[in-house]
Amino acid sequence: MSSVEVREVERWFLRRGFSALLDGTSVRRRRAARLARAMAVVFVLVMLFEVPSYTSNLWQSVGVSVVAVLVTWALGNLIQRRPLFALPERVTWLERTVFLVVPSLVVLVTPHEAIVVEDLEVPGEWLAFAAAVVLFLVQLVLFGFVNLLAYSGLIALGPWLRRRVMASFLAGGTAIGRTLPMLLGVVGFLFFTGELWQAFGRLSPLAYLLAVLLFVGLSWLFLHTRALDLRALARFERSGEVEELVEGTPLAGGRIDTPAMCPLTGEQEQNLRLVMVISKLTIATVVGLAVFVFFVLLGLITVDAEVVRSWTQAPPEVLLSWSTELHSYALTLQHLRVCGFLAVFSGFYFAVVSATDPVLREGLRDDVEDDVRQACAARLVALRLFPEQPDNAVRTVVRDKEDAETPSEPTEDSLPADPVRTRAVSTKPAPTDSASTE
Repeated sequence: MSSVEVREVERWFLRRGFSALLDGTSVRRRRAARLARAMAVVFVLVMLFEVPSYTSNLWQSVGVSVVAVLVTWALGNLIQRRPLFALPERVTWLERTVFLVVPSLVVLVTPHEAIVVEDLEVPGEWLAFAAAVVLFLVQLVLFGFVNLLAYSGLIALGPWLRRRVMASFLAGGTAIGRTLPMLLGVVGFLFFTGELWQAFGRLSPLAYLLAVLLFVGLSWLFLHTRALDLRALARFERSGEVEELVEGTPLAGGRIDTPAMCPLTGEQEQNLRLVMVISKLTIATVVGLAVFVFFVLLGLITVDAEVVRSWTQAPPEVLLSWSTELHSYALTLQHLRVCGFLAVFSGFYFAVVSATDPVLREGLRDDVEDDVRQACAARLVALRLFPEQPDNAVRTVVRDKEDAETPSEPTEDSLPADPVRTRAVSTKPAPTDSASTE
């Protein structure tokens, strides 16, 4: 396969958030290389900008950091028998150790001046040790955060999530018009409750954020525990089903003998469930935004600044106001807080109820199970076309031997055409290198 075809296959999985499904294929190496280089960039930024902030001599610390980066880069490549300044291809124990330990070591060897705290002089060595410990803890947090983003697939979900939001908005106009009245019948009366305005209109920003995150977390927990029958979605019984599912993808034309089962590891199952949860939360978010817009408009018409003052027992924070001969209109911060809470509560209610009542979500685009099934079919094809091999040269030799052993009679698999689009894919395990050599 050409490098262009490999990139197209990789891009197809990443753009749909299914980055973990590349594991077990040769395409996975590109994913590991991106993680290694992302950690390298974070390491360089820490060495050049964060480490000097822990020392008393800025330029001396910058110089030591630059030397440390170059030395660790060169030594790491020499130990792993790579070119001197080659870019990292994967994260091993060596890269992890360098990422966590080297910044703290640089802080320790850089001179620190003593300081006086309440007539007590603190030696520079103590300051260096304390700064090194703090920086090590910071590196642990950064290391965990970068790995969480990489292995959870959250970074890859960004473009897919943007398209999902746009598709939900474009496809859900009529459905929201049918769903919104049902939700307003549940939460509408709360808008005119003074206790709600007192509770959320006067909350501190942190307390308000925690209240909102509580409902978001409950929605996530409920949807994550809902059964997604991955075993059924990953199994293909009907002949020609895989060809239909991968049609229009870079793996189009791939065929597989049925019945077949797509192998999934625990990480890959979590990746699929993550996509499912985010997809359903996206639909709930669209509904919540519609509720938010409705209540903001209703509040502008019916609740002015004086009413807000009466309900919250505090002066309102007016953001926008205007008056006519008949009425005064005002948009306050309290309006936005109350409307925001009702929107989050409506999204939570919709996520919970629609999971058990398909009538409520009728018309809203929710094809995540179709996406998961297509991704499983694509993974089956990719596992055969892009087998994971430790050595490219060995794979080339084996392929040449297999081609030499192919019968001369014209068969479907031997027709001269694009191998991606005509090569038959079988669920039977491919012969090992030793078997092929024999």
